[in-house]
Amino acid sequence: MHISDRDESFYRSQSYWLDSVPGSLKPRPHLTGTQQADVVIVGAGYTGLWTAWYLREHAPHLDIVLLDTDIAGFGASGRNGGWCTAYLSGLDQWLDQPATRAAALALQRDLMAAVDEVGRVSCLEAIDCHFDKRGHVAVAVTREQLQRSDEDVAWWHALGFGEKHVRALNVAEVRQHVRMADSCGGHFMRHCAALHPARLARGLARAVVAKGVRLYEQSPVLALSDHGVRTPEGEVQAAVTLLATEGFTNTIEGLQQHLIPVHSVMLATEPLTPAERAATGLERRHTWNSGSHLANYGQLTFDGRIAFGNRGRYGWGSRIETTFADSDPLFAEAQLALGTLFPALKDKAISHFWGGPMGVPRNLQPAVVFDAVAGHGWAGGYFGDGVAASNLAGRTLADLVLKRDTERSRALWVNPPGLSALPQRAWEPEPLRWLAISARYRIMGWADAAEAAGRPSARRWNQMLERFPG
Repeated sequence: MHISDRDESFYRSQSYWLDSVPGSLKPRPHLTGTQQADVVIVGAGYTGLWTAWYLREHAPHLDIVLLDTDIAGFGASGRNGGWCTAYLSGLDQWLDQPATRAAALALQRDLMAAVDEVGRVSCLEAIDCHFDKRGHVAVAVTREQLQRSDEDVAWWHALGFGEKHVRALNVAEVRQHVRMADSCGGHFMRHCAALHPARLARGLARAVVAKGVRLYEQSPVLALSDHGVRTPEGEVQAAVTLLATEGFTNTIEGLQQHLIPVHSVMLATEPLTPAERAATGLERRHTWNSGSHLANYGQLTFDGRIAFGNRGRYGWGSRIETTFADSDPLFAEAQLALGTLFPALKDKAISHFWGGPMGVPRNLQPAVVFDAVAGHGWAGGYFGDGVAASNLAGRTLADLVLKRDTERSRALWVNPPGLSALPQRAWEPEPLRWLAISARYRIMGWADAAEAAGRPSARRWNQMLERFPG
């Protein structure tokens, strides 16, 4: 289907979140002709939308153009699990190094504050995104998972984050929040909110347009230039160009091997009955996950469904998938995982299946990068944890563009060594890339199966994962 033929019904078919968002999803006009701007932002997901919002907040005079290949919130911002969490994959590498620990701790505290900032701006802009900060419950269902959970809590406490931030839970305490089969303990993390991700994205889009940002949809950027971007029917010439494309970065000429797309899949159940809520313990909107390597995660939605996610796949050649058949084996795996964790939901009707890509950098660490001389910048590499991180990244990009000297603009993830104004460290070529990622997925699956069965081989698979890159 050509992009111009995609209508509201197509966009609503992309996820439960997009299907249930209020208001129209009719695409806004696309870019035509040559236009001038102070700043052009590529990608109308969270990173691009937050950057535009803070730029206009601090500099209302700026002329900003925001472009998206489809519609605002089409990508991960309209497909994710709805966790607004202070956890950020890759930050542990900095926290574990004495030379970077102090700066990493400051960044971690900023991420914790970012969760509340998302709630603050949502309230300020009257964005009803069902923001509900109840915290996160990580549940262990095997002995090995409980050991990893206890190690996580000890690690956080050693960094100075005490019981009010992270605390261990025994079996009874876990069951007060969520009742998974075979749960044997876990831990609670305070800095996490459940929300409706598409409501947030679409609400931010309305907010930035109301602030004067020119948002063009169905306007794929084909290539970057020294002073702007080119689309099929037009171009934008601007002093500053910012990339906020995450898992879709490889659609731009010359960036095919930088932030690669790795997919997750999700499903939404029909609303739970009172008996099903009692059986699962899901009476409040904590986010939760099991401790498996192949991540299972979920939340109770505002309308009483379970939105449940499972690790997906990497496609040969960094292929991007946004539309999945209901018969895709990935969904059968997700449905089986849901029924295993919650036996009362084994035959629960599923209303929606969907999936989509997240952006994964080669060094597995997020970054905010800006070259003031070239006027080029980007942010991303959240590896699936971008709802709160993108808010902090957007504020940081705005500070860098406006030359505001703040703690954010000097944070550890800003202009890290080895990165320039465009993602530079490329992934290995195929077939090495596909073989490595697929092999890691296989080992994770074998480790999970061995742990669930109580087999001694679990230790060997886990040791292999510790040595395996990525």
